[in-house]
Amino acid sequence: MRKIAIYTTTVLSIFSTAAIAQNQPDSLTTRLRDYVARNFSEARTFNLYWQTMPTQDYTLHRNGSDYENGELRDIHYIQFSGTVPIISRNRFSLYANWQTNFYQFKAQNSVNNGVSSLFHENEDGYSYHKGTIATTYKGKLFGKPFILNANLSGDGWNEGFEKMSGTFSATMILKSTSTSSFSVGAYGMTLYNEVPVLPIISYTNRFASHWILDITMPSRFYVRHDFRGNHRLSAGAQLESENFYFKPGLDYLPKTCFYTKETFKPEIVYEYIINEHFYLIARAGGSAVIRGGVYGTDRKGTDRKGIDRDPLVKVKNPMTPFFNLGISYNIFK
Repeated sequence: MRKIAIYTTTVLSIFSTAAIAQNQPDSLTTRLRDYVARNFSEARTFNLYWQTMPTQDYTLHRNGSDYENGELRDIHYIQFSGTVPIISRNRFSLYANWQTNFYQFKAQNSVNNGVSSLFHENEDGYSYHKGTIATTYKGKLFGKPFILNANLSGDGWNEGFEKMSGTFSATMILKSTSTSSFSVGAYGMTLYNEVPVLPIISYTNRFASHWILDITMPSRFYVRHDFRGNHRLSAGAQLESENFYFKPGLDYLPKTCFYTKETFKPEIVYEYIINEHFYLIARAGGSAVIRGGVYGTDRKGTDRKGIDRDPLVKVKNPMTPFFNLGISYNIFK
């Protein structure tokens, strides 16, 4: 359970600790593999997801007022990602992670049924690419397991490289038994709008033979039920973000801008183990925008009395249903 806890407590770090639980052979190997099979481990080598949403309203806000309303139509999103171990030792591990996202939608304003002034050159959609090198070190502090994780990332789009960034997490496993784990820690980042460091609290508990409570705050919480066989059903919510670079072609915005949308997604998740290596995942629920808008490539917006940075253009959307279908491949059994 301890190595399972190691993965759970660092869920915010782009799955970079995924191979820890799968590449450390010891006396727990058999029990760990059984646990992973029951719990549909997220430590998967390759992932492909497709998401669609119905037509939804949007509002563009700038300089204290709304200036455009309209509809987003034909919304589709494809994501491909992978995590590959480079070095895996008893205490130190090194991983490579990458992701490629493609966004396709039509933005039509409500004034003259014309194309949006902001999203007017998206016939070929938008792309976002990110590569990460991640390191993980495991040790002990005050007699408790202690995990350090550092990530160095670079991102860009179809027109080239854009920005380097870094994240760091430190986590201590306070409790680890055959049925539960509890961890606390901190997660820091070099690119941020308001808070550079966030607390991490992780709790996992198998409170019945087929029921699991899975919480990693502030990123997610789920109640999961493992059916006999290869099926699992979960109910809960998680935080997600969507990002891409684009050229708006507007005088009041930089030549190249960064669009980001942070969402809260309550959902139902169905997972199925096809065989030893392949997984099928279906998700359905609602997507509520916590914060969305357009920034410069430095991720800086407009100062608001020196205590916050609003987007250069704020993009508002109502809560909208979504459906996401994915398939994953795990090279490790």
